[in-house]
Amino acid sequence: MEAAGVRHIIHGSRRDTFTIWNLADLHMMSKACAMKRLYADVRRIKNDPRSFFVGGGDYVEAIGFSDKRFRPDSVAEDVSVADLGNLGQAGMERTRDLLMPIKDKCLGLLLGNHELHLQVKNQQEDLHAWLCTELGVPNLRYSALFDVVFSRVPGTRTPRLVPDIPEHRNDSKQYRIFCHHGAGYAQTPGGKLNRLVDFMNNFDADLFMVAHVHDKIARPIIQIGANRFCTELVERRKVGIITGSYLRTYAQGVTTYGEQHGYRPVPLGMSGIRVCPDKGTAVPVEDSL
Repeated sequence: MEAAGVRHIIHGSRRDTFTIWNLADLHMMSKACAMKRLYADVRRIKNDPRSFFVGGGDYVEAIGFSDKRFRPDSVAEDVSVADLGNLGQAGMERTRDLLMPIKDKCLGLLLGNHELHLQVKNQQEDLHAWLCTELGVPNLRYSALFDVVFSRVPGTRTPRLVPDIPEHRNDSKQYRIFCHHGAGYAQTPGGKLNRLVDFMNNFDADLFMVAHVHDKIARPIIQIGANRFCTELVERRKVGIITGSYLRTYAQGVTTYGEQHGYRPVPLGMSGIRVCPDKGTAVPVEDSL
């Protein structure tokens, strides 16, 4: 797990609201990957000056010849035999090319279980680090805590990530984010939600993003405490999301391992949390659920 530092975003207006997306479980190189939806979501991030994102892992299917789940009819048509023979590097290059146009909006990239399994099995444990270096973005490994600080700087036309804010600003708002690729094999919404709530109970953060289980679920948790003098009750709101996927469970002409196991169809696309620094609020993006 990484304590992954601070990200600084400057902006110009008190009315600004921002969306932090989680782009996870892409499963590129699978014929069941919804590539058109993926490209559309990348364009949405690129074209919205107030959108930023975390990479949630499982960027490629990473299922090669020796994997018991491998099926020739599940491989995307643009994947060559040479790609399958060098699956890790080919997959990371595709991920780099996909994310290159939005690298300046990236808060960090997580490692997914597909990439981790492939790297360990093939002794290529630097591939994820290579990807992060190529894009110039933080390596969050499998899970991380990091802070995002929004600072209002009058005259800033386009919000952007900056290396640092040299002086303390009273109009800055800080959100602590916990992100994890995810774990478990729950298939029911309740089972998936329980996993998210466990993370929210076990870690100290404001926003939680968890992937892996291929669904879209949001959950707020309210905690009641007191101020430092214990003279006034204080409410703390945590917001958690299980992020989406781009891998169709059922696809025409493809026998996926999800179909073989009878998994539930799941909604496709990314999920996000919308924050308003001036008001200190955070809510799931409703049209992404």
